[in-house]
Amino acid sequence: MAYKNKYPYIFVHGMMGWGEENKLYNIIPYWGMVAGNQMRQLRAEGIEAYAPQVSPIGSAWDRACELYAQLTGTRVDYGEAHAKAKGHDRFGMTFDKALVPGWGSEKKIHLIGHSFGGATMRMLVELLTNGSEAERKATPKGELSPLFEGGKGDWVKSLTAVSAPHDGTSFVNAFPKLMIGVKYGVLGLASILGNVGSRTYYDWKMSQWGLAQVPNAPTSKKNILNIKTIRKVAKSKDNVFDDLEIGQAMDMNRTIHTSKDVYYFSVSGDGTKPVGDGTYVRAPIMIFAFIPFAKVMGRFPIGQNINGAEITEDWRKNDGLVSLESGRYPHLEPHCQFEEVKNTKIEKGIWHVLPDAIGDHGTVIGGSLSFIGPGKPKNYRNTYKYWINFLEKLPD
Repeated sequence: MAYKNKYPYIFVHGMMGWGEENKLYNIIPYWGMVAGNQMRQLRAEGIEAYAPQVSPIGSAWDRACELYAQLTGTRVDYGEAHAKAKGHDRFGMTFDKALVPGWGSEKKIHLIGHSFGGATMRMLVELLTNGSEAERKATPKGELSPLFEGGKGDWVKSLTAVSAPHDGTSFVNAFPKLMIGVKYGVLGLASILGNVGSRTYYDWKMSQWGLAQVPNAPTSKKNILNIKTIRKVAKSKDNVFDDLEIGQAMDMNRTIHTSKDVYYFSVSGDGTKPVGDGTYVRAPIMIFAFIPFAKVMGRFPIGQNINGAEITEDWRKNDGLVSLESGRYPHLEPHCQFEEVKNTKIEKGIWHVLPDAIGDHGTVIGGSLSFIGPGKPKNYRNTYKYWINFLEKLPD
């Protein structure tokens, strides 16, 4: 199927994900999984598509700054005010080559993000559109990153969030003490693996904290398990684990708004089925890895209000990691149902909620056992082909 491609597509991975620059991507591509390397397939059809790497465990803010630097070919600037408030370095690694040369209002990009990639994209568009007043006030004259200036909302044509926890996800709230252990455990793993030469296979991108090795720097034994730094990152709330907590996600949502220059789309997944007592359990389509999470989320107490998030029964439906209702759209932002307007006028600045996808958290990126075998990935590939064809037809 041939396309007349106009703008590049940037695919943003989620928590614990990886990009094309890592050797792990050659073994199992994040985008495509068992269905094959999706970026390679798209490029073979003349579509300019990239899957960059941002921190697997970084906050939405930090990941957005990293994504911007890669797209523009510049040094990562996390912001003077942000870096001081969170306690890490202001600058990160330098990208010598722009992923999208000439990126701007005349050469926009389409953003497609999975899971926490949704929050990353939304933060990036917010900063491109409005910049950051805090950074403008705190940064010495002549040193402000263009990302924090604002006025660049028209650099993005569309944003598509796939199984993204817009309002956080309930499994984080269900086990707060367990999540503290998970947070420290993963940060410890990042500290060890990030300092023993593993970054070419899987890059943690936490050098702003001194937690993972800076590219080309010699290995430092004292940093292999840096307990002091691990504790600092964990308590900063400047990481993916805290951004996924419903209360913090809602706080973040109050600072991120839709841009009048961008088309917004979102699709949420459901891999559960109801049982007689009003709770939900995994459906046959969900692989075993997600079952423990699905079980907990399927029983999450409803009727409560968590920092503005109304927990309804649809929060119990889930894809194994993200609650169905949270994945539909950020509930503080305007929205409409895609099916009701798809044949009329698609508007910018409003979330278009696509029909819920049946599958688990990995199905939407090609990670389903149903895609293994000759011809079986076809439906997965055709879904993205259809969507790209739709995006291509959107007017500027």
